[in-house]
Amino acid sequence: MAGLFITGTDTNVGKTLVTAGLAAYLREHGVDAGVMKPVESGGLSGAPSSDSVFLKKISQSSDDLDLINTYAFEPPLAPGVAAALEGVEISFDRILESFRRLELLHRTVLVEGAGGLRVPMGPKRCVSDLIAALEIPVLVVARMGLGTINHTLLTLEALERREIPVAGIVLNCDRKEADPSAKHNLKTLAEWTSVPIWGVIAHLDRPRDRREILGKIKVGIGAAVERYFGIA
Repeated sequence: MAGLFITGTDTNVGKTLVTAGLAAYLREHGVDAGVMKPVESGGLSGAPSSDSVFLKKISQSSDDLDLINTYAFEPPLAPGVAAALEGVEISFDRILESFRRLELLHRTVLVEGAGGLRVPMGPKRCVSDLIAALEIPVLVVARMGLGTINHTLLTLEALERREIPVAGIVLNCDRKEADPSAKHNLKTLAEWTSVPIWGVIAHLDRPRDRREILGKIKVGIGAAVERYFGIA
């Protein structure tokens, strides 16, 4: 089973939540899913608040953290910028090596990106270049609020231009109070793209609680996940 790269239309749209919740849901349904956050910035590797630690905890992965997370940079900046400040060059070969090792350990591997497609990963390299190197399809996570139609369609257009296959779109309610656009976004996106819309993940009152995450994943996108991964 091929891996899946989880990208976003922007930063802080819910990629980590979706990646962790999706991995946990797959494991609950008998699919051994590994997780990977190749590059993250804004904290030290292994910090309790880091994305990679959250992925490991919620997915209940037994993999070593250095296999899940290849690079971690302290400055809260685009990875390529943070890497340059720390005198480090992000090696796609090193990331691919970790990914291949995870592929041998799991039935599928969920890889969470950093920010959106055009976030710099080094000189003349961005997240979409990493996706192309991994050769896996993409799941796009988008906000449910105002502006998401433009952001989502631009993201899909960029993926199409690179001939990167798209598995689907997930809309995440990152705010408790929905704005007036929310009730129109699903219908409008469906009119503008043929990419499958997996569903909507409702706002979480406890976004670090595994049980609540699993519940919202099941209700919001569970059926689409089961279809895509062939879960009986």
